[in-house]
Amino acid sequence: MKKATKMLALILVFSLMLGGTALGAEQGVTDDTITVGSVGVTSGPAAFIGIPYYEGMEAYFKTLNAEGGVEGREVELIQRDDEFDPAQARDHVETLIYDDEVFAIVGQLGTPGVVSAAGLVEEAGIPSVYFGSGAAEMAELGDNFFPVQPNYVNEGKLKAQYAVDYFDADSIAVLYQNDEVGNDGITGIREGLEEMGREDLLSDDAAISYGLDRTDFTAQIQQVMVEDPDLLIIFGLAETASLIIRGVEDFGLDMPMLTTYSNADASFLDTIEPAETAPNIIENLHVMAWLEVDEEGMEPLEEAMAEYYPDSMINAYTMAGWVAAETFVAGVRATEGELNWDNYLETMDTLHFTEGMAPEISFEPGVREGVTHMSVLQVYEENGHFDFEQVTDFKEFGDF
Repeated sequence: MKKATKMLALILVFSLMLGGTALGAEQGVTDDTITVGSVGVTSGPAAFIGIPYYEGMEAYFKTLNAEGGVEGREVELIQRDDEFDPAQARDHVETLIYDDEVFAIVGQLGTPGVVSAAGLVEEAGIPSVYFGSGAAEMAELGDNFFPVQPNYVNEGKLKAQYAVDYFDADSIAVLYQNDEVGNDGITGIREGLEEMGREDLLSDDAAISYGLDRTDFTAQIQQVMVEDPDLLIIFGLAETASLIIRGVEDFGLDMPMLTTYSNADASFLDTIEPAETAPNIIENLHVMAWLEVDEEGMEPLEEAMAEYYPDSMINAYTMAGWVAAETFVAGVRATEGELNWDNYLETMDTLHFTEGMAPEISFEPGVREGVTHMSVLQVYEENGHFDFEQVTDFKEFGDF
């Protein structure tokens, strides 16, 4: 089957070169349904991200379908678990496109898997809307990609500016994972500092990388202690970031810490297990955030989750899944004429959507930056419960 699907991909490319209509351009659409696919982790150590993420996505689609669907069609989601393995992610995406024949890839979750499957998605020409990823290269791929979440380069630039303008730091240290996430992040931090003329804040020795397989961060934390920065930036995800933060507490470091928006949820704090044994974590930990929601904006999600997932907590990952679904549907609603890839892509290329949970989602031809405004949240404790509160306004780099 894999050989057959790869042959179909070659035929697709040849057809496009001759100016013909892409094979599968109307796939996944019937008079009554639109079938979409997504790949992301729902088992293993990172399942605490994927499970609520897909509950949010499903809650949106279930609510939509109960209200009659979109333009008379119900949206059906096929979701496959890649166990946070990029090889599995690519295989699953290939199956969704060529075997399941979905209309679009919606909300693929996890930077390693997104990057692994990107070439396949670009080659097929299938619409790919929203990524549970901040990989900067998503902004540089084909016209069929529509990222929404902030990319890590832009986030890094904003971290640099917040380091100066909010934390009032004269020196910073950065611990970053040696992959697309961390490398994009440190690139953004350096670019931001350079554009502000503050390269002096980050010395070469204070930019400290680590491998994803590392479980002991003693050497890295000791290097941070040598540098003695005013702010420690942690550009790492989930398990490694929580290990670093616990290590910082164990060594007794008492300094502000700032980590990525991908960790902006109380479920991430549960992986650190701060409780009463880690007071500096609670006092010092900050994260970036990109969703600006109020009570009115949260009401549709809360009602949907109460209906379909009453035993689940709503968190930042739930909200991200909801945004992925509503962004895809916003494009369907705006599409004129027959719903096919060409018409949908043309519509998404100029989409300006302000009615959802994200403050503004806009695309224009050749521009795929995603959300660029972010704020800083700080951890707080109340009656033994740990959560985040917003401590800055939403800003874009240079908008201070």
